[in-house]
Parts: sequence; C-alpha cells; structure tokens
Amino acid sequence: MSRSSALRLRSIAVALAGAACLVGSVTSARAAPAGAVQGAEHTYGNALLAEVRTFTGNGIGTSPSQAVGGAVRLAYTNARSAGWQASQCHVRTTDVKAVGGGVYAAVAGLFCQR
Repeated sequence: MSRSSALRLRSIAVALAGAACLVGSVTSARAAPAGAVQGAEHTYGNALLAEVRTFTGNGIGTSPSQAVGGAVRLAYTNARSAGWQASQCHVRTTDVKAVGGGVYAAVAGLFCQR
C-alpha cells in the first residue's frame, strides 16, 4: 500500500470516528467515490414491502472529521425533511478528500428503512 493510500485510509477512519461522535449511532460505513449529488435520494422495494431510501449530503471543513460531520448532518436533514426519523437511518457511506488550502470536502450517504 502506498503512503498516500495509507494516509487517505487514516483520514477516512478519523472522519468516520468524528461523524460517529456527532451522529451518535453509526451501524456501518464504507468509503465510496465522491460525486454524489447533494440531496439525491433513491427508493428501493423488496419482497417484504419495506420502504427503503437513501439520502446524501455534502460538507466542507478544515479537517476531514469536520467535513464528514457537516455532510452527515445535511444528509440527516434531508431525510428528516422527507419524513424519516433519525432512528430509521444510518450512515452507509462517506468519502472525504483534500481540496487544497487546508480545506476538505466530504460526501455522506444515509440508508433509511421503515
């Protein structure tokens, strides 16, 4: 593993830990490519007729954890505005990258089911 890959993984781990502290309950998370559209949502169905949706949020900050925290808060805000409760959702994906000048950009994806 290259040094830059190791640093990126460490930054993601730190960001996820920070997001978990802000959100309070993260059941699973994995890195995903950036480029998700802010507020994008998708509806999926399954054989049990449960309603499933995903929501995304974008954030920026001066540290990876600050950027991820903002992205997670926005994703939860998008879910709540669509009528979902925080207890029905969990962080599924996050991605954070340095954009220069000590600024980081992040994308967080929520998975919601009821």
